[in-house]
Amino acid sequence: MKGTLFKGTAAALALGVVLAGTAKADEVNLAGFTNGCFGAACVPPTTNAPQSVTLLGLTYTNSTFSGTTASGFLGIGNTAGTPNVDNLGSFTLNGTPATYTGQSFVLRVTFTAPPGIEGGNTRTFASALTGTVTAADNGGTFINFNNDPVAFTFSFVNAQGQTVNGNFNFAVNDVTVIAGGVNVALTGTIIGAQQSVVPEPASLVLVGTGLAGIGFAVRRKPKKA
Repeated sequence: MKGTLFKGTAAALALGVVLAGTAKADEVNLAGFTNGCFGAACVPPTTNAPQSVTLLGLTYTNSTFSGTTASGFLGIGNTAGTPNVDNLGSFTLNGTPATYTGQSFVLRVTFTAPPGIEGGNTRTFASALTGTVTAADNGGTFINFNNDPVAFTFSFVNAQGQTVNGNFNFAVNDVTVIAGGVNVALTGTIIGAQQSVVPEPASLVLVGTGLAGIGFAVRRKPKKA
């Protein structure tokens, strides 16, 4: 009897492991838009409408972006095709003689997806500028961000009424802009993104009932004559 009970318990536990193993982290759909401004104390707006700001001969134009991660990774940085689509914005630098060292730029990134980001869906990222332009094709500027990834967590209810929890890490990449009016994209990186559906209480009850039923059925198994 003890051996039979042990087998029943083992079978129930095995089924529990199989059910637990079916849970997996899903890829994350991300979307949003950017804004920017020049100056250490500046505050970028929060709008997906077209926006451009200029410092001396350096101009930033905002952008929208969207994409789905693969193995938790997404690169945000379309450098070809339509300008200011699927990147974090772009810079152009004309040939106006100017020194940019000591100046700064602040980028605002606003995520419209995934919903339910803890602490709000917008963050600002400051950068330091260096470089000098002396003529149309002479010189340039380097826009140096703090590249440490920023962690985001989120929770929302999907169209099926299920609660989805997840997280991702986001970093802004540095960019170098040469003089001469070339459009240079600002890029970013999503890493470690994942999300999963939280099991509903009713489902957990059914699983528990099923496991208990297995154990009971094994214990009730009649002895051989």
